[in-house]
Amino acid sequence: MSTPRALISTIQPFSGGVPAKTRWVVSELARIGISSLVAWYEPWSRAHRLSVPLHRVLSGARPGAVDRRPWNGVPGAGIGCWLPELEFTHYLPGHHWQKLIAGADLHLAVTGNPLCAHRFLPFGVPFLAWIGTPWHDDRVDRVRRFPWPRRLLDAAVNGPVLRAMERRVLRAPQGRILTISRHTAAALEALAGRAPAGVLLLPPDPTLFRPDPAARVPWRIGFAGRYGDPRKQLPLLLDAVALLSRQGQPVQLELTGEDDATFLHPALAARGIADRVHCYPYQSRDQLASVLRRWDLFVIPSHQEGLCIAAVEAMACGVPVVSTRCGGPEDFVLPGRTGALVCHEPAALAEAIAAICGHPERRQRLSEGALAWIADNANPAAARHRFRAHLAAVYPGLID
Repeated sequence: MSTPRALISTIQPFSGGVPAKTRWVVSELARIGISSLVAWYEPWSRAHRLSVPLHRVLSGARPGAVDRRPWNGVPGAGIGCWLPELEFTHYLPGHHWQKLIAGADLHLAVTGNPLCAHRFLPFGVPFLAWIGTPWHDDRVDRVRRFPWPRRLLDAAVNGPVLRAMERRVLRAPQGRILTISRHTAAALEALAGRAPAGVLLLPPDPTLFRPDPAARVPWRIGFAGRYGDPRKQLPLLLDAVALLSRQGQPVQLELTGEDDATFLHPALAARGIADRVHCYPYQSRDQLASVLRRWDLFVIPSHQEGLCIAAVEAMACGVPVVSTRCGGPEDFVLPGRTGALVCHEPAALAEAIAAICGHPERRQRLSEGALAWIADNANPAAARHRFRAHLAAVYPGLID
């Protein structure tokens, strides 16, 4: 009997929370004897030759694909599309997608918003989708930065089509929807008119994300993620650090997660905190674990988060979390137990940071609370059991 094969529809699986989820799913499928192929839309900005824009439609060109192995030899495919100017075309299944879908026994979408699962709908195949956030929340800030002709196109064409595609995914009878937080579950239920099948939290790897009290540096705080993403609201954190600096606090901020670790330099110089902030590019899992263990506090300044996986990984290292009220983190940032929740004001964020970093005993209590929360809510064995149960519900004849 041949080995069952899963097709995982996702985004470019190279950095961030979605690739971390995808790696975990690939690993869990391998544990039960299922091989995986990971596929994604290869953005026009990174691979012009794979997509066919409007000016090349009559040239005879067709969308292409490139074979890639994102990690550990797992096969992957970056796939182009017709008319990449229209964002909804990124999620339509061209001939490369059709071949992959037809050749797979299982179909999964591991994604930020629900749209990566849309490729499965024309074929009526059962699918399991693990979703981080609604479509609108995932891109609203990016749209604000578009030039006005593109904003007009988005309002007239892309937006309405993408919104309809999202509803089709969430309401598809052959689909089983998982989310990463209660916040996302409630948002998706409001869109679909039905509740998702469950919440599945990505468990931190205990061999990597573990406490090391000797590594902690007092007053060294940090954030890990795509800190250039406007949803992360990084200016709020920089303003809080500047305020703490003016108050004479010995705060140091570390940021990791962007390819370009220099783009913040003007903002740091303008605030007079260039010597207080250290920016690092994207880190490997081993590197990130080492960085997290030396932080006194993980700080989330975002105005929207589906969860913030890196913050959960920090808690597994015994690092408390201070977060704005921005959605997903409210599942695990429990005031007085694992950290603090604050409003979106620099003074409030600075006060919360000082209240923990400036009081070692309080910080120790919160560290213990963070570890207790991880033990109760992010156990790898329990997550594995839940994932397999959902997979078996979609594929009862294939998964025991």
